[in-house]
Amino acid sequence: MLNIMNGWVLPFIIFVDLATSLLILFAAYSRRVHALPVMCKIGLASLAFGFFGESSLNMKFILTGADILSDSFPFWLLQDFGTLVVVIYYFKSQYR
Repeated sequence: MLNIMNGWVLPFIIFVDLATSLLILFAAYSRRVHALPVMCKIGLASLAFGFFGESSLNMKFILTGADILSDSFPFWLLQDFGTLVVVIYYFKSQYR
């Protein structure tokens, strides 16, 4: 089992989450994204904010050692919701 406190796994996950969220947010200015339906745009925005929220909670854990469960709105849940919306849109458009 990997120990994420002493290794490179958690910083790597934080980097990937931040890079993915920035990539989605910067790609939002692309013409192809403007042509997507609203449902897909909502899913992508939710994914980006979910990745950013998850990486923020992980950074808080690394810096302070505090519990990373959020008492307020769980922003990491947006990542799962965004994935669900994009997958539902994809299957709806494929099987029409």
